[in-house]
Amino acid sequence: MSAPIHSDSPLLTRLRALAEAGRVRQLDLQFARLIESLGGEPELVLAAALACFELGRGHICLPLDAIERPFGLDGDERAALLEGVAPLATWPARLAASPLVGDGSHSAPHTPLVLWCGRLYLTRYHDFERAVAARLRALSARAEFPDIRAALDRLFARDYGRLFAALLPLRTEPTFSVRHFLEKYLDVVEGAALAWDEIAALLASAQSGAELTPLDTLIPPSACSNGQKLAAATAAGRPFAVISGGPGTGKTTTVARLLAILVETGLRAGAAPAIRLVAPTGKAAARLTESIGAALGDLPLSPDVVSAIPTEAGTLHRLLGVIPGRSQFRHHAGNPLHLDVLVVDEASMVDLPMMARLLEALPPQARLILLGDKDQLASVEAGAVLADICSFVTQGVSEAQADWLAAQSGYLVAGSAAGAPVRDSLCLLSKSWRFDERSGIGRLARACNGGDPAAVERVWGEGFTDIALHPWSAERYEALIQQAVDGYRPYLAALREGLAPKAVFQAFNGFQILCALREGPFGVEGLNERIEAALNRARLIAKEGEWYAGRAVMVVQNDHGIGLYNGDMGLCLPDEEGRLKVWFEQADGGVRSLLPSRLPPHETVFAMTIHKSQGSEFAHTVLVLPDAPSPLLTRELVYTGITRAKARLDLYGDRALLAQAVRKKTERYSGLAQRLGLESER
Repeated sequence: MSAPIHSDSPLLTRLRALAEAGRVRQLDLQFARLIESLGGEPELVLAAALACFELGRGHICLPLDAIERPFGLDGDERAALLEGVAPLATWPARLAASPLVGDGSHSAPHTPLVLWCGRLYLTRYHDFERAVAARLRALSARAEFPDIRAALDRLFARDYGRLFAALLPLRTEPTFSVRHFLEKYLDVVEGAALAWDEIAALLASAQSGAELTPLDTLIPPSACSNGQKLAAATAAGRPFAVISGGPGTGKTTTVARLLAILVETGLRAGAAPAIRLVAPTGKAAARLTESIGAALGDLPLSPDVVSAIPTEAGTLHRLLGVIPGRSQFRHHAGNPLHLDVLVVDEASMVDLPMMARLLEALPPQARLILLGDKDQLASVEAGAVLADICSFVTQGVSEAQADWLAAQSGYLVAGSAAGAPVRDSLCLLSKSWRFDERSGIGRLARACNGGDPAAVERVWGEGFTDIALHPWSAERYEALIQQAVDGYRPYLAALREGLAPKAVFQAFNGFQILCALREGPFGVEGLNERIEAALNRARLIAKEGEWYAGRAVMVVQNDHGIGLYNGDMGLCLPDEEGRLKVWFEQADGGVRSLLPSRLPPHETVFAMTIHKSQGSEFAHTVLVLPDAPSPLLTRELVYTGITRAKARLDLYGDRALLAQAVRKKTERYSGLAQRLGLESER
């Protein structure tokens, strides 16, 4: 006798119809089905599906007071979905009373869902969030307050040679302002009482950098503020620190000096600390390797200090130790990492589960330093960990921290009485050394980040030569394809000349097209197809099959066995024997190659999504927005795209759509910031 066929409840039937229409995922439907099979009432079944759905969109939890349009439905569709379900206003009490929902306390029995402070979580993600908050609170509560004044003054001494080099071409200009110049280069913030006439005379007569040294007295440290120096001091005095700033603000320059201070301190105590440098992707790790090496070369350090500072970065996956076929890593609480200082670059890309595993594997005595841009896109997967942590930066530092920073830096630092301990671990670098007032890229990025469409519009009208806006038309689309052909021409010429793979990569990184969307003619799928065809017509590539010399690809699925991960980018180039191989840049600055047949799932990437470009920079960036509104268009997306450009930015898109995106700030549902503000959790 066959088993009776189980029929779905009316609610599951409606959810199944939404899944078949692509409005929700099969995963959301199956989780709802599981909750119903465990005895969940309709409101819990629907809430579970919604929590799972929101997790897929990057949210850690489902705030019960934010369910205005479940699954984006409204009108009759919303009414049909909620038929037979308890009113939304009753959900908090009903869900809290369910045996399938825990309260988030350590003593609560295991349940598939947790309701904490009005937020519904899948239990696994609630536990990740609670663990991250607990460890960061513990790290933030400790302060060491070492005496590092001499080291800070030496490593952050004014470079009058560079100051003179910047001054020389400017001081004969009729619009030159001594005060404006020194406010920029010496970070003068308290200039009212300074002898500006005497300072101007000195700058007018100086014939070398050495002749500018009287500025040490004329402009004392108490009149200035150096964000990099304060950031290094902060991180040297606390076991946890975040250094956040946009492109060109000197995050790696700062951390190089910080590591020198930590090594010098360690050597005086008997042993240098064991330091590791990591980033989320191989590309980001390679950039960190390059920038740290360059920064150390400019510092007055002894050989033993230099030798103790690593110049090679790795990836987070390699650091934690991937176990193929398992979600766990080799390093965890029972087998912690062997290090004293861990620096994580591009921390905005680190999702909540990865941060939880990283903190679990961190030894109790270790320092953690996060580098990143809090205003960039959040991680592809769930969470916005860096942004949540940095939300406390507006509180300022405590009075005790301010007093210590002032004593160590020589600057005036203001403190405030009330705030969470984590605020004393935060450092915000706001001054860009790459983009000055003559840079359209820098001005556009700041206007976008400020959420002011009018300011963005003004930037376009100021005549900057490094940025251009191209409103959409049929002719403009064809111009975009031609610009792609011209942009990739130097890369393909380097390939034809037989340059070494590393040099070919350098040529490729000179130009990149970034898209907001994946699908459609304005997304990566449509553009890659058209660009590939145009390159073929121009005889810059010879595409006769899937693989050809010059094909650029991106890995889209992790393969721990061969050490390639989602987001790794490769170039198809012939080896010395003429065989086509796919070459990848390594974290140590080298390259490796694989036969195309060994690659995990991948896609052509003459155009890539803005999300996948995180951790990369390109001399010339072309940013492509769609011709119609999309929920994906946000301030953070556009800002991230703009800041991938180092020297030139072309933006294809309509003004009205750009203004909408600039107004729309991304929100990721999370309780991490609230937890960081607590003293403890039960």
